[in-house]
Amino acid sequence: MKTKFTLLIALATLAFISTARAQTYNISSNSNWSPTLPSTCANCTINISSGVTLTLNGSFTCQNCTFQGGTLSMTSQTLNIQYTGSSPVTTTFNGTNFQVYGNSSQVIVNAPLSISNATFTFNNSSSFTTSYQVDLTSSVINLYDNSTMVSTGSSSTSITLSKSSKIVIGNGSQTSKASFTVSGPAVNIYKNSSISLGNDNNEFINWANYNTYNNNGNGNGGANSYSTANSTLNCGSGYPNACASPLLYGPATLSTAGTVPGNPLPVVLVGYTAELNSDKTVTLNWNTQQEVNFSHFNIERSQDGNVWNVIASVQAKGNSSTETDYSFTDNNPLSGVNYYRLKMVDLDGHYGYTEIKVLRSSLVSKISFFPNPARDYVNVALGEASGTEVTVRLINQAGQVLQEKRAAAGNGTTISFPLQQYASGLYILSVSAADGTHESSKLLVSRS
Repeated sequence: MKTKFTLLIALATLAFISTARAQTYNISSNSNWSPTLPSTCANCTINISSGVTLTLNGSFTCQNCTFQGGTLSMTSQTLNIQYTGSSPVTTTFNGTNFQVYGNSSQVIVNAPLSISNATFTFNNSSSFTTSYQVDLTSSVINLYDNSTMVSTGSSSTSITLSKSSKIVIGNGSQTSKASFTVSGPAVNIYKNSSISLGNDNNEFINWANYNTYNNNGNGNGGANSYSTANSTLNCGSGYPNACASPLLYGPATLSTAGTVPGNPLPVVLVGYTAELNSDKTVTLNWNTQQEVNFSHFNIERSQDGNVWNVIASVQAKGNSSTETDYSFTDNNPLSGVNYYRLKMVDLDGHYGYTEIKVLRSSLVSKISFFPNPARDYVNVALGEASGTEVTVRLINQAGQVLQEKRAAAGNGTTISFPLQQYASGLYILSVSAADGTHESSKLLVSRS
């Protein structure tokens, strides 16, 4: 009896500790994950206000987490999503816009995942890996450029799309080589939901059948099963890729209607760059290798990667088999981060998007420090953008933050760090702004 009573006390204590560790973070202004959240966030509810971006400025882990609203953004970082405890705990994204950039960015999910009223967009060569069930409700996963999604596990770890959810493989550009690989899980597609492939370099890879249901996810009525293995669609003679099971190439759509061929965009884009000029303007350059009954390009710009505005339109040649160069200069880019993409529109109204280019009109690039080498102190002059808060940190070579100060940047604003207590050697001055831009420079402390 005593042993049972002791066990009950122990279990109650563990439950209390687990509850006590739960944390809620309310992000009401543009912020970096660190130092706002711990590097491993366990049992965290992260509420991000509308129009606000939380930037992952390092590699982080979230265990048993819930994300609500706002925008998450990461470039060349890693987010590990896990669960703790003896039974899998679902990580939830509700109403969140998740933008992933960079060739080395990874979202690694080792927990069940629920995505509701949300949009995940993977750009460049970023990757999205899941090993448990993924449920999409009124949500979209965009795999743009050369990004990849890989889902592993058993048939019970299903990938389910309901209530007009979509997985979009490729952004319509012929240069995109995005792919979605399913190795084990069952793919379930409900009414008005779909998986689409943009062009014949985009791939859906799955040995098993995918299942469709003629309802919105409230039951299993009207089930059908379709195979994409041994497909000869958009491959073989006359196409850039040989047929190889179990690859399905685009353009195509997987839905309750089965596998339906799509319409390729009648333009081949072979180059697209964006450059921040010394006069603070932004120049976009792109060129096409082929145009057939093509109409125009819309230049779209965004401050958060979610809400886009058309800032200009450039008329295309329309029909051309030779390389054609195009250019546009944005004379008034937004302060802070600017996202750019081209919407390519043909004469029939079909359209596709290029990859997204991200340019930061960095506040911290306007910041300088002196003297260097320093002896007893170092001064940091805070740029030109009046009223914008920046955080300046003095860090040793072990990565420890020795001093941290915050101030509003502006002409004439200078803060100082005393250095008398530190030994001679190399240190780091790190400056970060609220828009997510940051810069680090080496500081030499010399007593000689």
